[in-house]
Formats: sequence, structure tokens, C-alpha cells
Amino acid sequence: MKHRWDIPDFLDLEYFFLKDRKLAEMEGENALRDRDRSLYLEEIEPTLVAGSKPNRKWLIHRWLQVRRRRENQDQEGQALLPGKMWQELYGLSGLIFSFFALTSGTGLAYSFLAYSGKQPVNVSSFFLFFVCTQTLILFLMPAAWIYRKTCGLDLRSSLLPALVNTALTGMFFKIGKYSLKSMQPERKEQLTAAFAIVRTRGKGYGSIFIWPLFLLFQLFGIVFNLGVLGSVLLKVTGTDLAFGWQSTIQLSSQFVFNLVQWIATPWSWLLPASISYPDPAQIEGSRMILKEGIYRLASDDLTSWWPFLCLSVFSYCLLPRILLFVTGTVARKRYLARISLSRADHNQLIHHLLTPRLETGIRDREQNLSPVDNKDVVQNNSAVVAKKETVQPPKNENAVNGILTALIPDELFDDCELQELGHYCRQVFGYQVINKIKINEQHGDNLTLFRQLCKTSGPGCPPLLILQEAWQPPIQETFRFLDELRATCGHECHIIIALIGKPNPETLFTPASSHDLQIWQLKTAALGDPNLQINSLVDHS
Repeated sequence: MKHRWDIPDFLDLEYFFLKDRKLAEMEGENALRDRDRSLYLEEIEPTLVAGSKPNRKWLIHRWLQVRRRRENQDQEGQALLPGKMWQELYGLSGLIFSFFALTSGTGLAYSFLAYSGKQPVNVSSFFLFFVCTQTLILFLMPAAWIYRKTCGLDLRSSLLPALVNTALTGMFFKIGKYSLKSMQPERKEQLTAAFAIVRTRGKGYGSIFIWPLFLLFQLFGIVFNLGVLGSVLLKVTGTDLAFGWQSTIQLSSQFVFNLVQWIATPWSWLLPASISYPDPAQIEGSRMILKEGIYRLASDDLTSWWPFLCLSVFSYCLLPRILLFVTGTVARKRYLARISLSRADHNQLIHHLLTPRLETGIRDREQNLSPVDNKDVVQNNSAVVAKKETVQPPKNENAVNGILTALIPDELFDDCELQELGHYCRQVFGYQVINKIKINEQHGDNLTLFRQLCKTSGPGCPPLLILQEAWQPPIQETFRFLDELRATCGHECHIIIALIGKPNPETLFTPASSHDLQIWQLKTAALGDPNLQINSLVDHS
């Protein structure tokens, strides 16, 4: 069960994550969990092969397909998703690049091939402009990449990709302008935000838009050189075209022949010498001397250059661009396949899908799970009995996202029971708590904490949960602690800030108010950390 992810998939996924965050703000996290669990039981689980374990990427993509279909149904078949807009934008960009490349290649070649019958086409100028310039650009590309890698610079910050990326972003909504006119402002904002999230979230998706830009540049080079070759062949076929060479520097014909023979190395082993390059006599016969004109020059010598020029453009300009395009296409697919769907949003979605939830009328296939608390609620004027079942997995493997370490402030540490914390953590985040570590209120002794993390987890850090009282808003020391923790554990480590309300005499674990939760989410959003999750530890239900 595999599916090849592409940019439209990531755009649509971020769009639906954004919608779900809005839904959670209005209706609470329980609405998301119940909807996703119902979606899994009704539309995903029936498609699984009996006895097979769903692959994470396949599971998320199947969820995405269902959401797309439902979105299309809600919009009466007129849903305009970011992925579809991106496909239209990229296709249009390819056509625009191809048009400008063809017109510029053809136009420039025709201007160089202008021949009035008095002055032959200058081979040196043509070769220098169309072959040497492009070859230099091809050599500068890997040199610039190596330089930026050595200096630790991000390729996304380079000038040319930044300019093209800005232009593509500006065109994003112009493609769907007619649909957008009738679209609600809130939906426009969601589409814009989804595209911006994927484009700017470097830690989660990396240079996801660099490869499409790279392929567009290679497409431009391919079509440009096809235009050049087409112009040369058309002019040679339809007109009496003469080529010659001249130089102020006193170069011998033998030196020019040796240079031409060396340039023709890539194809001379395959083609006869009469086609591959001019011979010494033809080179001498096509040498132009200004005061003597061209009347002394032989036609066979003047027409001997065009195969060499065409083969030079093909070998040094067109063929490398084709190879780069093919290589870029393969590398782009591999890059997209390597993107890890293990970010906070992805983990939470997997938890929603695979973890049994409180349901009315539990399905037969979930009745074998051990209930902890069952209550029968008889509705008035109805014979329907609703059974409320809470499932508490007793083993680590039942936590769909694995294990984590809890960081508990010292003022909460003694009152925080590991078993109770683990119950809520499994229920809300899909993690099993394996141990807890005390941190002080001001996060002062960070060195000792980091040593403990490295000692208990080996290389890298396990997913971390930081327990916080939501009524105390985040302060500068909190952000500094998170930055140091991220620097120690790496960008891929899943960090959860689990918020609780004010403790009461019965328990430490009380629900955080929606207002306090919103404050924490807004302030931590400025960190731009895709693997930082802010949630209430206790449901309001």
C-alpha cells in the first residue's frame, strides 16, 4: 500500500490541517477526533487488506483522498483546492517558459544568421554567444551550489529562485480568478495560508519548490536550444548561407583546426570527420580578411561550418539540459518520497484515526476492547440506548505514536502521577509516557536536563512532553528554553506542550480554558516550529 506523494498532495494536506485547526477552535478537539475516527471506520478500514497493517503515508494519503471527495461534495463539485491550483499554475508556467524560450532562441539565432551576401556569418561570434555562454552557465550552477553548501547558505535564499518563486506566488490566484470572485473571504485566506505554509515551512518540507523551479529552468534551456537549432537548420535549408571566421589576433589555420577538433571530441568518434568538423583546407578557405572580401572564398569552404555549429549546440547545450531535466525529475520524485510525515500534525492525525474514541453505538469490531467506564444514558421519548465506552490501552504498543519523556516543572512534579499522566497522554496525543524528568520553574538548570535526556535516550532525543499550567502565559524564559531544547534535540524531535488548568483539591489534571489555549498557540506560532504542538492535556467533555 504505497502512494507517490507530490506537491499538490502536500498543499491540500496543509489546507485541511488549517481547516481542522479552525474547527478545533470552534468545536473543540473532540469534534476532530470523533470525525477522523468515524472516517477511518467507515471509509478507510474497509479498504485495508485483511490482516495488513496500514502504512503511515498510505493512511494519511487515503484520509486526504476522502477529505478531497467530501470537500468537492460540499462545494457541489466546484471545490478549488490549493493542489489543483498549483497544478494549473505549474502547467501554465511551463507553457509561458516554453513560449519565451522558443521566441528568444529563434529570434537571437535569426539575428546572428542574418546574411546579405556580402559578409558571412561569423562563426566565432555565434559559437561564443550560443555555446560558450551556456556552457559557462552550466559550469557555474554546480559551483554555486557547492559554494552555498560550504557556506551553509540555503538554496531557497538565492536570488534567481527567489524572484521566480515570487512571480509564481503572484500568479497563484490569477489562475482561478473567476472562481475566486465568488469565493468567501475566509476560504481565500485558507487557500493562501496553505500555500504559504508549505512554501515557508523549510523544517518540515525543505526545498519542496526548488525542484519544480529547477525543472522549469531546464525546460527553458531545452526549448531555447531547440529554437536555435531549428533556426540554423531552417536558414541552411531555405537560403544560401555562408559561414566564415576572422580574428585580429594572428591565429594560424592549424591552431584553429586543432581547437575545432578538440571541441568536436564528444561526437567525432560517432560521425565521419567530413561532417564532424571542417578540415584544415576548409578552415583556411573560410578565413575572412576584411580588405579582400569574400569573393575569393569557395562556397564549399563557407558551408562547411554549419554541421559543426549544430553539433556543438546539441552536445554542449541541448543534451546537458535534457540530462539535467531527466535527472531533476528523478531526484524530485526521490526527494518527495523521502519527506517524513512524522510532524506534529501528522502524528496527531494518525492518533485520531487509529485510536478508539468515545462513541454512541459502538461498532461490533471495537467491542472486544476493554472498557473502563460504561454509562447508559436513556434519551427521553426514545428507546435508543447510547453506550459510552472509554478504552484505556494497558500496553505500550497500543500508543500509536510510540513513547515519550515528560518534562514536569518542580512545583507540579510531586503531584503528577505517572500513570494518570500516561492515561491522558495516550488519550489525547497517542503516546505512552515512559518516564518523567523534573525541570525548575525558571528553566535555569538546562545543562543537567539535557544531559539526562541524552543519557536516557541515547543518540538524539525521544518525543518530549512539557507540562505547563495554561493560566500562566509563556514568557521569554519559556521561549529561550524551547530554543535550547530544539537545538539539543534537533528539528525532527516532536515536542508537545501539554496545558492544564488550575488544579483543584481532587486532581492536578483539569482542562485548560480555550482562552488560555489560544494565547499559548498564538504566541508559540511565532517560533515557526512545525514539530511543536500545543494542546490541552484534558478534554473539556
